[in-house]
Amino acid sequence: MKILKLDRAENEVKILINSTDDLIVLGYVIEPHDRLKAHTQRKVKINETQDIKPVTIEIEVESTKAGENELFVSGKITYASEEAVPLHKYHTIGLEVGDNFTLFKRRFLGFQLEMLEKAAKRSPKIFICTYEDGYAIFYGITNYSLSRLYELKENVSGKAFKNESRKAFFKKLDKHLMDEHERQKWDLFIIAGKRMDNDGLKTRLKGIDAVYETVSYADTGLKELMNKDKINELMHGTKLAKQRALIGEYLGAISKGDKNYVYGTANIKAALEKGHLSEAIVTRDFVLDHKDIIEAIDAFGARIVFFDEKDDSLDMLNGFGGIILKIV
Repeated sequence: MKILKLDRAENEVKILINSTDDLIVLGYVIEPHDRLKAHTQRKVKINETQDIKPVTIEIEVESTKAGENELFVSGKITYASEEAVPLHKYHTIGLEVGDNFTLFKRRFLGFQLEMLEKAAKRSPKIFICTYEDGYAIFYGITNYSLSRLYELKENVSGKAFKNESRKAFFKKLDKHLMDEHERQKWDLFIIAGKRMDNDGLKTRLKGIDAVYETVSYADTGLKELMNKDKINELMHGTKLAKQRALIGEYLGAISKGDKNYVYGTANIKAALEKGHLSEAIVTRDFVLDHKDIIEAIDAFGARIVFFDEKDDSLDMLNGFGGIILKIV
């Protein structure tokens, strides 16, 4: 994300979307009653004919909806660069990579400004391949998302053909890894399989600057890697690593009976009345359903950390109602 303009006094920001990760951040920032101005396509009636034309439109936001690679923002039109576009009609603007837009808010919450500023900084991109005989899984991790990119499967069963089929599989795996390394500028490239097979890959893939790790199987390899201190160190600074570290801290404290870590809506509201807040970890669903609580936490200046990575740590936080609050 590139912030082209930020006027805190006027609560105005102009943004250029550089990656699909930016769309996740914008889902937390763009809210009902904000005004959003962007270039879009709109059906325009001129005389007796209708035509779809590029126009600049401003809408008062009523809702947002995340698509696969797009954020859909809907609301009533409050301004249009073409006179033929009627005001107060509903319109949906689809924000995607490469678009720029201007957002006018009633007021920015502290955590929203923090998220925008972090998104404007380049986040590390991490590639992981976990593999075994005949099966490999490829993952991509960035600051805001973990995605399963694709798989490679090859039948290596049957004693008479096993050696040749293994060679065929590893030949394909070599090519996939080399192609991926050339296609994307990954900050960290991790290959994980059995030690002996890793040694073979190291020899064949001399031109690839990769970290090799040992795992038992392709489908459980990612979980194994996440539980290794070395991988967590390599992933230090990414949101996924922070998310896992925080849930460990919070649940560890709760298990010891530490009263400074509270959960449950009633207990959270009671803590808000006292005002001694330090930090909160929350899920996106909780934010959407309890805006009043999030605004109250933000008003106290407490740090708010969002869990939106789909792994065990998110499931654990959901099990505690989607929020745990840390008291000073």
